[in-house]
Formats: sequence, C-alpha cells, structure tokens
Amino acid sequence: MSVEKIDELYKLRNEDPQAALSFLGQLGSSPEEKVATAVVLVDCGDAMNDVTSVSQGVEIFDELMKIAKPDSALSYNLANGLQVRSRLGHGPLSLVAGQAFEDRFQARVHFGSVMRDSSASYELRSQALTNIGILLLETSRWVEALDCFQKALILLPRNGIAAYQEMRHSMRLAGLFCRKSETYQTYCHVDTLLERIRQLSDVVSANYDTVVEFSGKEVLPTVKKAVEDAAKIKPGRKKRIQNPYFAFIEENGLALSIHCSAKEYSSGRFDLLTVPSIHAKISDEQRVPEIFAMINVMKSDFAFARQVYFDVREYDTDTPFFETTSHADTLDYAVYGVRFSALTSAQRIAFDILDKIAVALACYLGMKKAHKTSFSDIWGKTGKGGIFTLNEEIANSFRSGNPGLIALYNIYHDISKDDSRGHGFMEAHKSYRNSSTHRFSVLHDDMFPDDHSSSSLAVDHTHLNRFESLTLDSLKLVRAALFYFVDMINFAEEISRADSRGIVVSSTVPDHDYIRGR
Repeated sequence: MSVEKIDELYKLRNEDPQAALSFLGQLGSSPEEKVATAVVLVDCGDAMNDVTSVSQGVEIFDELMKIAKPDSALSYNLANGLQVRSRLGHGPLSLVAGQAFEDRFQARVHFGSVMRDSSASYELRSQALTNIGILLLETSRWVEALDCFQKALILLPRNGIAAYQEMRHSMRLAGLFCRKSETYQTYCHVDTLLERIRQLSDVVSANYDTVVEFSGKEVLPTVKKAVEDAAKIKPGRKKRIQNPYFAFIEENGLALSIHCSAKEYSSGRFDLLTVPSIHAKISDEQRVPEIFAMINVMKSDFAFARQVYFDVREYDTDTPFFETTSHADTLDYAVYGVRFSALTSAQRIAFDILDKIAVALACYLGMKKAHKTSFSDIWGKTGKGGIFTLNEEIANSFRSGNPGLIALYNIYHDISKDDSRGHGFMEAHKSYRNSSTHRFSVLHDDMFPDDHSSSSLAVDHTHLNRFESLTLDSLKLVRAALFYFVDMINFAEEISRADSRGIVVSSTVPDHDYIRGR
C-alpha cells in the first residue's frame, strides 16, 4: 500500500475531480486503497454529476461491507454513496418506486446503523444524523429531518452543517406559514420559530470551520448569505416553562406544534395541529365530517402515550401508578411491575396510532372497507410473482405529487421488513409493539447480557434504557406521521379548491373547549 499515493489522491479530489478519477489507476487492491478509490469515485462523481463513477464507488463499498467486520465508517460511506446515486440517477420524480427509491431506503438503513452504534465517534454519528436528515427532506419527511438536525447538534455542538440545514429549512417553513397562514396556523408559533432561526444563525457563524470540514469551502458563500439573512431577526428572550411535564415536552420536541410560545405552554394548550377545513361531501349530510373526530382521537391518544412515558421514564422515581402485585424474581436482572407495563403500553399506544392514520386516510380517499385497513395493508397488494401493486386511490394521490402521502409511504417501508431488501432502519418500533401485544416483553437493568434470548421465542428480553429510548423515538415518529397526515389532507384540499368543476362546501368546525364552555 502506498500512503503517499492515497494522500495525493485525496488532495486531487479536493482540487481537480477529473484528475483524481484519472489517478485511480495508480492505486493497488489493498483494503485501504479500495476504500480511498471508492471515496473518490463517489465524491468526484458527485462533483461532476457522473452517476457511473458514483455507482462504481457504491459497488466497491458494498463488496467491502460483505467481507469486512462491522464498521460504522464503512457503513457511513456506503450510505453516502447510495444517497448521492439516488440524487444523480433518477431525480425527484422517483420518490415511491425504482432504483432511486431503493437507494434511499438502503442509505437510511446504513445511516441508521451508524446512528445506533454507541462505539462510533460523536462526530461520525452527528454526520450520519445530518445526512439522513437531508435524505428525509427529499421524501417530504421534514418533521423527522428537523429532529435529526437537532440530535446532530446535541451530539456535536460544533456541527455547523446540521445547524445550517435546520436553519435553512426553518426559514422556508416560516415563509410558508406566513404566506398561507390560514392553512398552517396550527403548525407552529411563527415568532418562536424565528427565534430558533436566530439562535441557529449564531451557531453556524461560530462554526464556519466545521462547515468547510464537512462540506467543503465551496458551500461557504451560500451558508454565509443565509446566516446574514437570519441574523436580521431580532433576538428573543428565552422562554421559561415552569411545569416539569411541559418543559420535558419542549426539551424533546414532542408538542403537536413545531415550536410553541411560552404563552401557549402557560395556558396548557399547545398541541394545536389540525386541519383548518374540509370540503364536505353529500354523504356527510348536515354532520361534521368524520375526519375531525378521527384527528381528535389520534391527538388524544398521542398526548396520553406521551404523558404515560413522562410519568414512568426514570427508574426508581415516584409515579402515579400503584404497585400492588408481588413478583417472583427470575434471577436475570429483570424488572417487573405496573410501571414497566405502563412503559410498554406507552410505546404500543403510540405506534398503534399509525393504524388509525391508515383508517383515516382510507376514509378520506374513499377506499372500500376503510375500517378494516391498517398501516401495513393500505398501500397495495403483492400479487403473482411477488409483484407489488399500489391501490388505485393511493396511486392517484402519488400521481398528484401529494407530499404527505409520500412521506407516510416511506415511513411504512422503514418500519417494515422484506425478504429481498431486509429490515427498514426503524423496524424495531414495529417489532417491539408486536412483542408487547402478542408475546411477552421483559425489561432488564444494565447488568443483563446483550446476547440473551428466549428459548421459546415467546419472550423478548430488552434493556430498560434501550426500551425507554425506543419509546421516545416511537413518540417522535408518530408525531411526525400526524403532521404528514395533515399535510396530506391540506395538499388534497388545495387541489380540490383549485378544481372549479361543480360546487363544494367547505366545512370549518369550532373549537371543542369553546363549545363545552371551557
């Protein structure tokens, strides 16, 4: 292996991508030289819009993954190559099918493995979170993307690229919310969003060196221009939230609003997300469209699961649950009691909201037997030869470019497992839900060994802290899905309003607390 040649190759990569590609013939076949070759093929192919070079780099990384020991750096590089290829190879039109769709799926799988690897460096995990956030934006999963950028900053506070990505997209959201305030008034408190943008601009401006380190010096002028625009926002005073539960919601981004004001928290009403109006159908007669009742139930279920999680999340703390049962010690560091049943119930309640979203979608789209569908079944059916066919109503919505539905469809794949492509990077959410529903989920403290499994396969053994973390992530996933559901309806309603054929009646409903005299 020639270290000097690898160093020269990387220097050329930054200065002359074409020369770097031409230089590759001088490298040998050692693992280090193969990695360098693949990195340059992906990076220089990206710079030159050369999908063939990128594909060659992806193939090398894929081969190395099959023969090497688990390696987060290798997983990250493969994911990065797949992400680049999906962007160069097919563009934005293939968000639900084709090679670009598969590349995005696999990229999320590999970025996800890096994010979960506690042995990986904070820097690498933060970069993986940043990249998967950008990847999620490509399929309209903007709520999850914002969460990823925020997590990336928590892991690595100097990650100026994560701060820039959150700032840039938040600026776009602020513009959208202001332009179409009637549609998006329940999505966010705009002044608080602007305060966040201002805070992020300070983070980015203090970390231009990291921006160059992670993304190259050519992006710096664009980043600096965005910072200049964001810096014009007047700094706001930091809000203080007295209620511990509300402070927990704010800290973890669990409100059904992207950003809430201190006034909203002090009033105790901050889960404001809803659909502003629906075009009523003749079948609704004089009744309020059922979609409003469905949204109310899903929001209530989410708020309940979130509160249960808050009440039981910390070990050996007081909870509102009475422990009235005795338990036989199973001598495997397991923990039993109402508190732990409440924890698994919180995860199950949260995840089951996805099935309610599917029923609500089916009803809204007018699908047959809507009440019998689920989040796994609503999308289509697998026929002879293993060919998957989308349901007609779903396919029609995809053709219209409905971003909320595209986001939900991609979530479906990420929580599923497939014989050909393997597990989605969030499949554990579904697996744990199925375990606590149909089998036995037993939680253990930190002394429990990682490799323990059930001889009967009837019991799933999990570390308590791991399950707590997964439950929090399940809450955040469902929160995002509720936003995408409302996105889906708002997009469809806008198309309906633009259709001048026939007469439509808009149904806007009053506030429930107002009607109840509260």
